[in-house]
Amino acid sequence: MHDTPKLTVAIIRKWLGSASTNQGRDYYKQGKVIEFGDLDDANGVYAHVEGRSGRRYSLTIHFHEDGVACACSCETASKCKHAAATLYEVMEDQRKPSESVPEVSPSFSMWLGGIAPASAVNQPSKKYSEDVKQRLLYILEPERNTRHITVRFVTTRLLKDGRYGKANDYSAVNILDGQMPQYILVTDADVLRTVAKDRSLGATALNGAYRLKGEQGLNILRKLLTSGRCHWLDKDTPALKQGEKCQASWFWECDEHGGQYLQLKMPESMEKTAFMLTSPPWYIDIKHARCGSIETGQLADVAEVLLNIPAIPLEAEKEEYDDIRAQLPDDIATPEPLQYSQRVVPPVPVVQLLSKEMMNPNSLRMEATHIVALLFDYDGHKLPYLAQDTSTFRAVSHGLVVDFQRDVKTENAAVAALLETHLYTLSDDYRRNRHAIPKHYFTLHDTNFWAEWVLHTIPRLKEKGFQVQISKDFAYRMETAETWQLDMGSNNHGHSLMGAAALSVTLDDGEEVDLIEVMGRWVAASPNLLQEASILEIKNKESVALPLADGRLLAAPGPMIGNILHYMLDVFATKKPEEAMLSAPQMLALEESLKALDTPVQVSSSTWLKHMKKLSAIETIPVASIPSTLKAELRDYQHEGLSWMQFLREMQLGGILADDMGLGKTVQALAHVLVEKAEGRLKHPVLVIAPTSLMYNWRREAEKFAEDLKVLTLHGAERAKLFAKISEYDLILTTYPLLVRDFDILAAQAWHLLILDEAQYIKNPRSKVAQQVRKLDASHKLCLTGTPMENHLGELWAQFDFLMPGYLYDQKQFMKIFRKPIEKEGDVARQEALNLRIRPFMLRRAKEEVASELPPKTEMIRSTDLNDQQREMYESVRLAMQKKVRDAVATLGMEKSQIIVLDALLKMRQVCCDPRLVKGIEGAVPASAKLEMLSEMLVEMHEEGRRILLFSQFTGMLKLIEDEVNRLGIGYVKLTGSTKDRITPVESFQEGNIPLFLISLKAGGVGLNLTAADTVIHYDPWWNPAAESQATDRAHRIGQEKSVFVYKLITEGTVEEKILELQERKRALAEGIHQKAGASTALWTNEDMNSLFAPLH
Repeated sequence: MHDTPKLTVAIIRKWLGSASTNQGRDYYKQGKVIEFGDLDDANGVYAHVEGRSGRRYSLTIHFHEDGVACACSCETASKCKHAAATLYEVMEDQRKPSESVPEVSPSFSMWLGGIAPASAVNQPSKKYSEDVKQRLLYILEPERNTRHITVRFVTTRLLKDGRYGKANDYSAVNILDGQMPQYILVTDADVLRTVAKDRSLGATALNGAYRLKGEQGLNILRKLLTSGRCHWLDKDTPALKQGEKCQASWFWECDEHGGQYLQLKMPESMEKTAFMLTSPPWYIDIKHARCGSIETGQLADVAEVLLNIPAIPLEAEKEEYDDIRAQLPDDIATPEPLQYSQRVVPPVPVVQLLSKEMMNPNSLRMEATHIVALLFDYDGHKLPYLAQDTSTFRAVSHGLVVDFQRDVKTENAAVAALLETHLYTLSDDYRRNRHAIPKHYFTLHDTNFWAEWVLHTIPRLKEKGFQVQISKDFAYRMETAETWQLDMGSNNHGHSLMGAAALSVTLDDGEEVDLIEVMGRWVAASPNLLQEASILEIKNKESVALPLADGRLLAAPGPMIGNILHYMLDVFATKKPEEAMLSAPQMLALEESLKALDTPVQVSSSTWLKHMKKLSAIETIPVASIPSTLKAELRDYQHEGLSWMQFLREMQLGGILADDMGLGKTVQALAHVLVEKAEGRLKHPVLVIAPTSLMYNWRREAEKFAEDLKVLTLHGAERAKLFAKISEYDLILTTYPLLVRDFDILAAQAWHLLILDEAQYIKNPRSKVAQQVRKLDASHKLCLTGTPMENHLGELWAQFDFLMPGYLYDQKQFMKIFRKPIEKEGDVARQEALNLRIRPFMLRRAKEEVASELPPKTEMIRSTDLNDQQREMYESVRLAMQKKVRDAVATLGMEKSQIIVLDALLKMRQVCCDPRLVKGIEGAVPASAKLEMLSEMLVEMHEEGRRILLFSQFTGMLKLIEDEVNRLGIGYVKLTGSTKDRITPVESFQEGNIPLFLISLKAGGVGLNLTAADTVIHYDPWWNPAAESQATDRAHRIGQEKSVFVYKLITEGTVEEKILELQERKRALAEGIHQKAGASTALWTNEDMNSLFAPLH
C-alpha cells in the first residue's frame, strides 16, 4: 500500500459518519467487497462493491492529510456505505503480517517486466464474479499506411463453450463519462482512462483505435497482456502472452514503391512477425501468439528513431544516400540504390476465392461473405483490379524495381467476363474493420447460388484463360472424386426384403466419404430436391455440387445423383437416410440404372440380391410344377401366378394376387396349396378368410378342382362343434365377421398359410378385423383382390402392412413419403418409387393382357348364402308353397297342377332375389344377400373398367338394382318392355359413355347387338337355358373382339341351386318349365318336386 494511515473503526467513523460506517461493516462481513487494490498513480485504493440488489458499484478512495476523498458510482456518490466496506477491507489488510521487501527502482522494475516469464503475465490480475459474462477485449492490429500497431477495444459475451460471441466496438472515452459497467475491471478502467486522456496516442476519429508507441505505449501493452484478453486481429485468435526477449539484426527492406526503410530481422523460428514502435521496440510472434522485447544493439530511444525513419525514395540522389550514411550508427549497413526498368507483358487474369467476416451495410452486422477477388498476374506480380488509377504499376523484387505497363483492355474484358457469371462488385459502402472493401472484390447476390457457381463457372473461366486459386477458408471449396463405389445388398437375414446399400466415394486426396450421408444432409436442407421436376433436372445436368460436412463441395455426376435420388426417393424422405434399409427392388433398379451410365461407378452385388433379382420380372421366376392333384388345366398366366406364389413362399415373403375378376385367382391359390401338400410342407392347415358371399364359391371350387384337400367350412350356428377338428383338415374356410367371433380359437392355431380373399376388407387398419388378422400365427401370407385400392393409397398400405409389416414404413411415414405427395400433389416420382417397391409383390393381370389365353366365353357361378332373416322367410314361404302344391296335386293330379307349382316356385325365387319382390309380406322385409353380393361385384368391375350387361326376368328386381346402382354412383342405362326409345340407350352403351346396361328378359333377350360389353351378369337363373344363352349372345356374337365373362348369381342351397342341377340333368324339363301352362304331359317327377321344395341345408 501507499502511505495509507493506520486505520481503526474510530477513524472510519470520523471520516464517513456512523450510519455509513455501520452499514459498511455489515457489507464487509457479508463479503460484498468483490475486489480492491492500490491505485497506480495516487495514494489511494479502488474497489468494486456489490449492493443489496446485486448491482455492482465502483469507487476510488484517495487518502490525504485531512481524511479521505471518496468517489462512488452509487447515488450517494461520496462518503457511502460502499466506501466504509472498502475501508474495513483496507483495515483488515493492514493487520496481515508482511515480509520486509526492499524497494526496487522504477527502472529496474521496467527492465524486470521485459523478462518476466509468460506465466506471470498471462492470467488476469482480477477476476469476474460468476454472473458477469460480458468481457472487454483488446484487439491489436496494424494501422493502415503506417508502421504503427494500434489497440482497439471491443465488448463481447463469454459463451458456455468458452468461446466469445459477437463483438461490438467500445470507446475508451466512455470512461470519462463515469460509465463503469460490471464487466469493466479496475485494471481495465485504468487502461481506458490513460488512453482516453493521452492524445499523443493518436486516436483516430473513425475507428477508435489507439497507437501503441513510446514508453507510454509499452506500459499500456504490458497491462493488456496481463489481462489475458489481448488478441491479434480478431477475438477468436489465441490470447497473446509475453514471450522471451529476442535478438534482432537491422536490414534494409523495400516497400511496394521501391523505397527502402530500416527493418528488423527476427529469428527464423518466427515465420510471421509484427513490430510495435514502442520504446524499446517489441515484437508480436503471430504464429505462436507471443509478445516480447527486442534486443537491437541500440539504445531504446535510438531504436525507436531508426524504425521511424521514412523510406528512402527510389528517386533519391547520391548526395541523399551520403547524408543517410553519415547519420546511421556505424554497426548498421548503408543502403544501396536499386536497379530500375520498364516492361510490357500480357497479364493473366487470376480469381481468388475466399470467405471473410464482413459487416453487412444493411444490418450493420458481421457476416460471412464469400468473395471472388480479381487480380492480374504480370510476370509473377499480382495486381488487384483497379488497385491503382495509373496506367503503370511498380513491382519490387530482389533489389530490382520494374514499372509494368497495365493492359487496361484485357483487364476490363476479364471484369466483363466475371460480371456475365452473375457476380457483382462489392459496394464501397461495405465495411470490414472500418475500411472500404477493395474494388477487386466480387460476390453473388444470393449465397444459395455459390455451389452451382463454383461447379459450373470455374471450369468455364479456366477455359477462358483464368487462373483459379481457392483459399482454404473458402466455404465452397470443390472436391473431385477418384472412384465411386456402390455396394449393393448387404443382408444378414437370409430371406429379408430389405438390405443395406453402401454408397461411398473416394476423393482425389484419398479421403473416403459416405455418399448417402452427404446426400441426406443435402436433401434435408432442400426438400424440394425430391420433387419430380428437380430429379429430372439433376439427371440432365453434367454435374451437381454436394455439400460435405465441413463446408466443402463434392462435384458429382448429375445423371448418377439423379438416379440415386429417383430410386432411393423414399429413403431420403426419412429423417435418417444413412440408417435406412433399401428394398430389393430398389437396389436392383438402382444397380441397373447406374451400370447403364458412363460414370465410372463400381457396383458389387451380394448373393442375396442376385437371388432376389428373380423377382424383378415374372419371366425370371423359377417355374413351379403343376400338382397332379389339381383337377383343372391352368392357363399360362395362371401357371405364372402359381410359380410367383411358390417363389414368394420360398423367399418367406408375402404378396397380393390382384388379377381382374374372372381370371381365376381362387384356382391359382388352390393350386398353390396343393403344391404345398404334395411337397410335404403342409404341417399346419391353410386358413382362408373371405366375405360371406364367397364362402360357398371357395367350397365349390375346392371340391371341383382340389378334391385331394380336406376342406372344413367354419360357418353357421353349429360351427363350434368343429373347432376341435381344425388340425385334422388341410383347408379351413371362414368369413371376416366370424373371425371376430372366433378369434380366440383361430389365434390359438398355427397356420401354414393365411389367405385373405377380397383383402380390401382390411383396408382400414384400425378396424377390429384388420387388427386381428395381424395377430394370427401364419408362416406365410397371401392376399387376393381384384381391387387392391378402391379409394386411397392407405388401403394398399394396410394390406402390405399385414403381409410384410414395415415394408412400406409405418402409417405416418407412408403418409408423408408417398400418400400425400402422390394424392395431393400429383408427384409422379413418388408414384414411380412406390410402384418400384410394390411391383414384385403384387401380381396383377388385366383381362386385356391375357386375352389371347382366354376362351371367347367364360362362364362362372357366383353363389351366396341367404342371411338369417332371409333364410327364415324362405323357409316360411317354402313350407306354405309345398303344402299348397301337395294339396293341389292330391286333388287335381300333377298335370293339372302346373300353374300352382309355377306360382309356388316363383315366390321362392323372389325371396332368393330380394324379399321385397314378394307381395303381401307383413312387418320388416329382410335385406337381400344376393343384391349385396352384386353390389360388391359391380364396384370391383367398375374399378376394372368392365362394360356390363345385367339381365333379370323381374322388372321389379331391375328397379331395385337401379336404386342400388344410383347409390353406388355408377352410370347406367335401362331397357325394359316399357322403354319406348330403344336406340338411345343402346347407342350410349355401345359408344362407351355408360358402363352398365340393365336389361329385362322380354325386352332385351333378342334383337340387340351389344358387342361393347365384355361382362354379362344373370341376376336370376333362367328356367330355359336357351333363353339364357340368347341373352348372353347380346355380347358374345360376331364382331366381338374381347373375351366375354358370364356370371350366374345364385343363392346357396335354394331352389335356384336346384334349378341349375335340373338344367344339367334334364334339359328338356328346364325347357318345359318355360312353356306356357297347359302342357299335355307332366314336366317333373315326384323326385324332382321333392328336390325343388327341399329345405335349406
